[in-house]
Amino acid sequence: MKLNAHCDYYADNSYFLFNKKNHITFFNIQSKEKIGYFLAKDPVIGESFVEIISQKYVKAFSKLVAECFEGKSFNIEKRLKLDDRDDVLLQIVLTPVFTDPEQPYVVCTVIDNNRKSNQMKLLDEYSHLASHDLRAPITNILSLSSMLNFPDMESFDTHKIKELLSDINVQAEKLDDIIKMLNRLLNKGQVVQDFIGDVTITDSKRIMLVDDDSLTNKLHHMIITKYNKNKEVVQFDNPVLALDYLKENNLPDLILLDLNMPEIDGWNFLRLLEEQNILVDVVIISSTIDPAERARALSHKSVKDFLTKPLTYDKIKHLVDN
Repeated sequence: MKLNAHCDYYADNSYFLFNKKNHITFFNIQSKEKIGYFLAKDPVIGESFVEIISQKYVKAFSKLVAECFEGKSFNIEKRLKLDDRDDVLLQIVLTPVFTDPEQPYVVCTVIDNNRKSNQMKLLDEYSHLASHDLRAPITNILSLSSMLNFPDMESFDTHKIKELLSDINVQAEKLDDIIKMLNRLLNKGQVVQDFIGDVTITDSKRIMLVDDDSLTNKLHHMIITKYNKNKEVVQFDNPVLALDYLKENNLPDLILLDLNMPEIDGWNFLRLLEEQNILVDVVIISSTIDPAERARALSHKSVKDFLTKPLTYDKIKHLVDN
């Protein structure tokens, strides 16, 4: 078993592996920006840790390492005072490794607690948005939708029903805005743009819808045929059946494909299209607003566009006009 395997857990931090002679046998430095204040020089395999650690810390550090070889462990938080900038807060973890009784080792892990603190702040902000701001429109939508079950609902005229649907739509837009805000928070402000721009999509007379949500398929079918009654639309809530259809029938001009599906997700669906040499233009219609997933989708040659749900008349017009 490789000794550095014991350090894999600390892959996001810097760590060193010492033998009984205090020589460095393995090390990984994640970032020298902060750990550089703890070290006197760059580490070298085979060199003693006494040579690399700042002299002001050598005596105390050597004592702790010696106790680690006796079976003890230490978790120390060290604040390094700096004259020209904010203090650096490091967490130093010393752990004995006894894979071989004849050759004991000590792992020294140095964790940047400033980064850890920033991550915790991010999680706290995310948690607050999710539990408070996000919950508010959700509860409003649930309350408004429950009105559809009221006994006197049958007596509602069209105007009142439209008002109810309008209220639900307002709350849904608030909910969507909050989810986008959460995504920007996690993706450092990156925003998914709906349209690629200059794309080449054939005249799509026959369109296939592939989405495991049958309601989504029905809504998209309704919007497409409402915009252009000449469109022939086939819909599948099972991607396996969609692939079977493609093998046995004339190919559609365009496939509107969801990404998050059971059995065969959108990624595997695209892969199978390529493996089976099924050449059809694909437009991703997904609820995801993750920039990484959009970039991944557009790396496929068959994918001509990436649209976020809901599919609107403007987006349909964009597809048809292209």
